[in-house]
Order: sequence, then structure tokens, then C-alpha cells
Amino acid sequence: MKQGFASALIVATLMSGGALAAPFDFIRIGDRDGFGFSPTAGLQAAGPGPADVNGNGLLQQTEFLPDLNNDGASNTQDNFDNRSAAEVANTGSLGGTGYTDSGSNGFKWTDIGLSTAYTGSNFPDPGGPANPNNAHFEFRFHVGGGDIVTGSTIFFNMIFADYDVTPANVTLDFAVEPTETVAISTQSNADDGLIQAAFTTLTFNQVFTSDGLGGWDGLVLVDFIASSDPYTAFDFVELALDEIPLTAVPEPAGMTILGAGLFALAVRRRVR
Repeated sequence: MKQGFASALIVATLMSGGALAAPFDFIRIGDRDGFGFSPTAGLQAAGPGPADVNGNGLLQQTEFLPDLNNDGASNTQDNFDNRSAAEVANTGSLGGTGYTDSGSNGFKWTDIGLSTAYTGSNFPDPGGPANPNNAHFEFRFHVGGGDIVTGSTIFFNMIFADYDVTPANVTLDFAVEPTETVAISTQSNADDGLIQAAFTTLTFNQVFTSDGLGGWDGLVLVDFIASSDPYTAFDFVELALDEIPLTAVPEPAGMTILGAGLFALAVRRRVR
């Protein structure tokens, strides 16, 4: 009975925002919200066909940006800006657990069509819209020493869409380690407006440096360099302990899954 009561108490503490710290899981710039399109019913792809192929209400990898002007193509005539006021101000809310933010930014590059034909206000690139696609994200955060296993592999994950003009690549800069360049694949001609997932693995020492007190400072600067692409978009970028699925998957189904996950976490912490 005492053991069962202790487990229940741990779960209750976690769900009520108690003192137990959560382990690092991921840190995300931008929301996993399908580029801000909601609802998705009735949105058509350039294909033709529905943009939300599986009909689950979320535009995901392997699905499509909508052909908003119904001209049979996903291009600069399909401009959109679904950002919140906080994202426009580059002060959106980070996703994830197990870290303390220390100045991450790049929200203004998400949920907007980065287009050479953009005519609205608050375009994120000061050099745009003539040269609009060099998005920049900064991960700056701290993780307690007990909230991550030293030496863990870290995945850089990204959801982007309508990349079809070369050259383009992603550069990752770190506090100490040399810059790394990540190549990404263009969509095929038959997949105009394709939403893609891309990831690369990073070593622990690329992402983290010691704070001298038993914890870890995280720093990764991300630049998407595609100056010749007239139209592209980002949903989010993240650093995580798991790679992002390359095919679309349903979103977690509410508090039942959340509760099960918290219980498993509590049991794991008790075993430790």
C-alpha cells in the first residue's frame, strides 16, 4: 500500500506542477500546428486533391500546403501569414520540457509563406521579400545535470514545405564545435507544395557545454539558406531526444495518453 500511495503521489505532484523537475525531452521553436492552417477541411493541394490527405485536421509531413488561389500550383500566389502576434514579435512560446530558456528565438519565421511576392506587413526578413528565405533560428537554453543523460544523442528536427529550388542547405553553428551543414531533399515535380520532415543527429558535445555547476548550457544557431527559392515555409524546428517521423502520424489523443506518460515517468523516477 505504501508503494502504491507513493507512486500515486508522484503522479499527482507532476500533474499539479509540483516540485519534481521533468527530464529534458525536446525544445521546439514554433508550434506543431500545421503551419497555422485551421480548419483544414476544404483546403486543396496543387495535386489536385485535399491538402490534409488523411483528414485529421492537421497539415503534416507527406501532406501539402494549400493551393489558395486554385491555379494548380503552390507558389508565390499562395502567400499566407498565420502567425500569432507573439510570433510576429519573435516572442512565441517554446515547446518541450526539462529546460530553462535563455533567449531562444526564430518564431517569426514559422507559419508564414516566405515569398518573393509577399505584400503584407511584418515580413520577417529585413532584406525581403526579394530575398526572403534565409530563415534563422536560435536555441539558447539550460538543462540541469540530472535532467539529461550525459552523452545522449540529440536530433535536430525540422518541418518545412515546398522546397523545390536548389541550392539550399541548413547550417548549424555551436558554442565550440565546428559548423555542420545539413543537405535537404527537393520535392518531386508531382509533389508541389509537399510538407517534408528532415532530421540530423548531433552529438551531446555539439549541443551542450558545461555550466561549471553540474548543468549544461545548450546553444545551436540554425540558418536555412535558400536565397534562390521564391516560396517556402516552416512549421517548426526542434532539438529532441527522438527523431521526427518522416511520414505523417496522428497527434496524441488527449489526456489519457498524457496521464499514462506521466505515470510511466513517475515509476521510472521511483526505480531510479
